[in-house]
Amino acid sequence: MIKRTFYILLILFIGCVSYLNFIGISTSKFNKKIVTEVRDKFPQVNLKLNDIKILLNIAKLSIDLETDYPIILLNNEKIKLKKVLTTYDLKSFFRKEFAIKNLFIDSQKNQIKEIVKLVRSYKDSAQLLIIEKIIKSGDVKISIKLNFDANGNLQDDKYKITARFENLSIDFFNRQKVKKISGNLRYSEDKILITNLESEYQGLKFFSKKILIRKKNKNYIVDGFIDSKEDLIPQQITDIFIKNENIKNILLSSKSNFNFNLSKKFKVSDLKFSSNINLKKAEYNNELKIKKYFPNYANKITFLDQTININFENKILIDGFGNLQIGEKIDDVKYNFEVNKKDIKFDIDLDIIEIPFKIDFLNFAKKDNEVVKFKIIGGRKNNNFFLNKINIKKKNDIINLNNIDFSRDFQITNFQKIYLKYLDINNSKNDILIVQTKKNSFIIEGQSFNFNKIIDQILFENTSETKIFDEKERDFEIKFKKNYLDMDHHILNLQGNIKLKGNDIYDMSLKSSFPNKDTLSITIKTKDGQKITTFYSDQAKPFVKKYKFVKGFEGGKIDFYSIKKNKVSNSQLKIFEFSLKELPALTKILTLASLQGIADILSGEGVGFDELEMSFINRKNLMEIDEIYAIGPAISILMEGYVEKDKIISLRGTLVPATTINKFVGSIPILGDILVGKKTGEGVFGVSFKLKGPPKDIKTTVNPIKTLTPRFITRTLEKIKKAN
Repeated sequence: MIKRTFYILLILFIGCVSYLNFIGISTSKFNKKIVTEVRDKFPQVNLKLNDIKILLNIAKLSIDLETDYPIILLNNEKIKLKKVLTTYDLKSFFRKEFAIKNLFIDSQKNQIKEIVKLVRSYKDSAQLLIIEKIIKSGDVKISIKLNFDANGNLQDDKYKITARFENLSIDFFNRQKVKKISGNLRYSEDKILITNLESEYQGLKFFSKKILIRKKNKNYIVDGFIDSKEDLIPQQITDIFIKNENIKNILLSSKSNFNFNLSKKFKVSDLKFSSNINLKKAEYNNELKIKKYFPNYANKITFLDQTININFENKILIDGFGNLQIGEKIDDVKYNFEVNKKDIKFDIDLDIIEIPFKIDFLNFAKKDNEVVKFKIIGGRKNNNFFLNKINIKKKNDIINLNNIDFSRDFQITNFQKIYLKYLDINNSKNDILIVQTKKNSFIIEGQSFNFNKIIDQILFENTSETKIFDEKERDFEIKFKKNYLDMDHHILNLQGNIKLKGNDIYDMSLKSSFPNKDTLSITIKTKDGQKITTFYSDQAKPFVKKYKFVKGFEGGKIDFYSIKKNKVSNSQLKIFEFSLKELPALTKILTLASLQGIADILSGEGVGFDELEMSFINRKNLMEIDEIYAIGPAISILMEGYVEKDKIISLRGTLVPATTINKFVGSIPILGDILVGKKTGEGVFGVSFKLKGPPKDIKTTVNPIKTLTPRFITRTLEKIKKAN
């Protein structure tokens, strides 16, 4: 009977143990004990538990406790859980030790701020306080696995936290907001792994497959990846990171990876990153002074289909290639930059095929379908720019500039060497070398150079607005074997000196000669704020041709004198012993005035003049002509008016045949006999005329006159007296 009872009890015991081990029971009897032990360790935390399911682990002499949908009460805030599991060690219980060996918590969706508060209640820190401050909203589902030692302390190397967060919004202290953050997080053994991260900053979406944060000593190492799909970059982001208000409408996608150290105070150090950017489009809008080089520049440069690689480790390295658009034309560009704090180095290659390009003062220009290759190496140091090299190639043409330094406002402060060898737009050969001989002193020499544009700028154009050099004084010694004045004329052995103060020629003395030994000289002297320019040439034609309204000029000598003050030039031009063969406006005047005989001479051998004097004032693009007076054997002309460059010509004057002059002068008692004798013409009168219109469409009107103006009479008598 006893034996039978023993077996029955044994079977019952085994059955109960098996039931507890495999099926378990539900009870609330352990709730108070668990709540008390948790509160002892976390005084601010209160648990609200449902029935606890008990499973006996006979092998480990422990009890597994499980409850569904408990609630953590934290300062009247609820954190809703889905499941809580723990292992209760029976040996520790009987020894009156901390019996909870582990804890598994699987939560429902809760606000992230409440979870942070819960963590702070266990172990607070300045970092957790900052995190709580910057997090504004967001939800999280979290799973936590904790292990405790015999004293109830958390074993730092034996816990794991996983979380899924959604709609997280962070407001940094600099007022920058990151919104709609979602992703997965895993935290274990001093490592945080973030996967499938999505976020939005200023309307731009970012993605990351992986970000790993590892603890090292007292700091953390952060490395990961971040991508962005093709999108228009909001201007707010452009203004923050590029800090250039002229760059707009950036459309790009990117793939990046990064690595940096993060201190407990969230200070970033040892930052490294690399990025591959596909730039679909970006616009640079600015009134750059490059229209004189790129004629179709309309204050905008557009970068298209650029592939850009960026690497950063102590300094930023950028290399890229793609298309560059100026106006409606597109060409290829390749570049690399090195940025070290405020210092920059760059290397740019630009192949121009479609974009028009010219260097006007050198008469250098790209024709259609020609290729111009640019190589520019330079940088910025101490806020000053420098160019180690500018190389421009077009077929056999070469333009090289070496070691050029610029000021902050892009004015040249120094250069060492410039070499030019090219065929210009007039098919003139140019071969010139400019070398620095000592500080602020240079020599300019060469086999040949087209002097055409230089003459224009010295004599006929206002170049004071062109700021190429800084304000230092510079001396240039000139030595040329051959210089072209135009397609038909050249000079030999040009020598002399030019002195610049800033961009202004304040002293110059140049002498040369034509192949037939005729002389040419130019001087500029500056004194008391006045610049005096003199120019003399035994051959006038190459220079008179520059006055667009004068054509068919032959012979003559030219003498030019000008005084310039406060950007206004008062000039006088004299031309001696010349003839006109092709002057459409004069031919039309003579024809309309029924002076057909003189008109025939003009269209044939030409009308000769003994002398022409022209007095005029230049203000930028406006030439105000006070007087043009020309006297010759056939006719005399007196004119005045103005010429606005490339816009309009407006002249009015008087034209009188020589017979009329002789008749009038001969009628003056005594003086007439002395000057012209007894010969007088009959029946011939003078005419007044007007010329007005754009250079290619000048309208002419003519009216006969019988009485000469006092001004015409005075000027004519002056010339006749000098001739006698």
